Amino acid sequence: MSPCGMSIIIPTYGRVDLLARLIQSILQDTARVKFATEILLADDTPQPEGDSIQELAHQSGARVLYGESHVGGKRNYGAREARYDFVLFLDSDVVIQPGTLQAHFDKLSNSCDARVAGCLGQVDFVGKPTFAWQVISEMQLTLPFSYPQVADTVPWGPTANISFRKDIFLECDGGFDTSMPKYGGEDVDLGLRLNNAGYVIVTAKAAIAEHTVETWNSWRQNFRRLWFFGLADYYLLIRHPDRAFLDFPTGPILWLLQLGCGVMLLLLHGLPMFAWVGGGLVLSILAYHLVYAVVKGQRASRLSVHLLG
Repeated sequence: MSPCGMSIIIPTYGRVDLLARLIQSILQDTARVKFATEILLADDTPQPEGDSIQELAHQSGARVLYGESHVGGKRNYGAREARYDFVLFLDSDVVIQPGTLQAHFDKLSNSCDARVAGCLGQVDFVGKPTFAWQVISEMQLTLPFSYPQVADTVPWGPTANISFRKDIFLECDGGFDTSMPKYGGEDVDLGLRLNNAGYVIVTAKAAIAEHTVETWNSWRQNFRRLWFFGLADYYLLIRHPDRAFLDFPTGPILWLLQLGCGVMLLLLHGLPMFAWVGGGLVLSILAYHLVYAVVKGQRASRLSVHLLG
């Protein structure tokens, strides 16, 4: 059995300045706790930037683990090498607030429920937002980072700020599934597998990490992120078909579908502007009602359609 304490595992690839800020916040918080801690950096940063990671580790007393490139594999490697019985995963572009380590430790050590496998902390986005960030933040993709504000237990949680009991984490098929493509989704998969095994993940509002919007502030980053999220969802549906259900889009999504239908009409038939806009809307609305009625098994169509969201 591992000694009581917390191993803080950070998968890294570049981002030396952001990593330095994170490590500084960790060191400040470790000075406030009475349990043992360590920092592990699972790194595959190429040279010469890799030397900077090594120097940063030397200055902070962190251990550097080499050999993994898959982000899930990095976290698994860190858990296997961890000295202590609790492992905390943090992303390299966050900064933890005072009391975060204690909050994770208390949730995992004080729980009388043997089913508690992990603890999800809160992630707040900070920094100067761009229009690209404002768009992505309205798409509900960042809602899981705020799960602790609305729920005491969750089926899964983002790996930016989440801890586990090491023995349970490793017993769950070695942790994150590295056979999944590098699109993301391994955090969802792990949580669902833990649920299926009878475990739960609790939340801690006092465990707060601030996530810079710097890595979410460009259109290129967000288009890439959305593309990978979509690919990850495909593999998650295959792995967890019991969690899938059929739904039908409304609001802004429906409006985009209708607009796309109108554009197709324009391209295919060369209709004048007023004709393809009006015809596209009419045809797509009719198609929407028809499909909705078939999918939902209803005889009446859905009349309250909000074209403009």
